[in-house]
Parts: sequence; structure tokens; C-alpha cells
Amino acid sequence: MRIYPIVTLVGVMAIGVASQDHLGMLGISEGRAKEAVFDSFMSDAVSIAGQPAAFLALPDTARVALVNFALNLARAFAESDDFKRRYADHRDANGPEPLPEEATVDAVLAKQRAGFEAQVLDMRKLFDQITPEQRATLEAGWADMRRQLDEMEKGPRRKEIAKALRETRADQLGQRNEAMQEFNKVYPEDARALIAMRLRHFLDVTGDVDFTAQLTEKDKKKVFADAALEAKPAEWKMAFRAGKPATDAARAFARRWLADLQARGVK
Repeated sequence: MRIYPIVTLVGVMAIGVASQDHLGMLGISEGRAKEAVFDSFMSDAVSIAGQPAAFLALPDTARVALVNFALNLARAFAESDDFKRRYADHRDANGPEPLPEEATVDAVLAKQRAGFEAQVLDMRKLFDQITPEQRATLEAGWADMRRQLDEMEKGPRRKEIAKALRETRADQLGQRNEAMQEFNKVYPEDARALIAMRLRHFLDVTGDVDFTAQLTEKDKKKVFADAALEAKPAEWKMAFRAGKPATDAARAFARRWLADLQARGVK
């Protein structure tokens, strides 16, 4: 959950002149605003669209109003069918690879026999380059190999192959199950669970912002004088630059939204 990306959503569903004013001020289109919000939810990383300087140029009261308006619109977007569809598509595109087709004993043996017979055909093309004795030796070897293949298809070796295939399949299933469990932790099946995760993260990260921290100039840009604060996450710094009133408004909104989700059984 980000202040600037969410602010970029202002005007997405606004009407008439007000919508154009907000979009014009931030220098973004409606589609780009939605993309910024969606990207922020998906990556849990800063996705900035528009012109943050336009937001920072506003007085505190205007920032608070803009944040509240933007967050209401962001929530409406996040609860829309469009967002859910995009999220489902994102999960499908980024999930673990599907299981390979399960191999069967018949398929393995058939492939082995087909490969052998293909080699025989290739060798027969060279028969005019070898002696009759050499050809006879090859034919005898091929006949022996065919007997071995017959035994594999009907004898004890078939059971050994079947066991090995079952073990391989069990490993594949176990690995994919583990991969899906990890994937579901990052991208829960329910989009609302992802939103709840992002809200909690935002509240955790912005809970200790020191709005009295001093800035200094380094390499022609403003940085925190305290190295420990300069090492803080990007969203902590964004909250600092947005100011206490705007950050408090965003945190209050996030708490309400999270409480509503929890009341609906979303963890």
C-alpha cells in the first residue's frame, strides 16, 4: 500500500471537470493510474505514476483531502471485478510450472523400442558399406536386443520401471505442492487476502516515521542526516515526505479497510 501510487488513482472514477483537474494536475491517464495501483499491490514495491511534486506542493489540508479521496477510489478499484480478473491473470502467469504429463510403463517402453528401431533403420542404410559378416553380426545383435526388450515389457524389469516411475511422480507432486504453498503465501488465491497483507505491511512500515528527522544535501539530492533513517524502506521515506497529516490519514484509512476485511473473515 503506497501513498503516491494510491494518490495517482485520484480521478480514476471522478466525474467531469473534477476528474480532468486531478488527472491534469498529476500528469497521468486513468489507465496509467490503475496500472500504478495494481503494480503496487502485486509487487509490494513502489510504483510511481504521475508527478509526486504536484502532491508535495499542496498544503497539508489539501494533501489529506487528496489522500482520502484517492484511497476511497483505490479501494473501489481493488474490490472491482476488473481488479479480481487482473489478479487471477497475474497468478496464472506467475504460478509454478504445471506438472509434466505422468509417464507410464507402456509409454517408456514404447519410446525405448521406437528409438532402438530408428537406430536399426539408420544402420541398415549403411549396409552396402560393410561386409556380409558384419551385417550378420549386427542382425544377431539386434535380434538379441529385441529379446531383451520383450523381456522388459513382460518380465520383472517392467515392475522395476513402474516402481521408479511412481517414485519420480511422487517427487514431482511433492515439489509442486511445496512450490504452490510458497506461491500462495506470496499471492493468496483470494485477492482480498493479498490486500490485507499489503495493508498490514504499510501499517507496520509507517508506524514509526519520525517527521522531525533532519535532511541534508548529498550529491545534489536530499537525504536523511541520520544514516539509520536513510536506510529505511522507500515507503517509510515516502510517508515522511508526504507529511504527518497525510500519512495519518492514509494509516487511518488502512486500519479501517483492514478491519472491514477481517470482519468478512479475510486473514
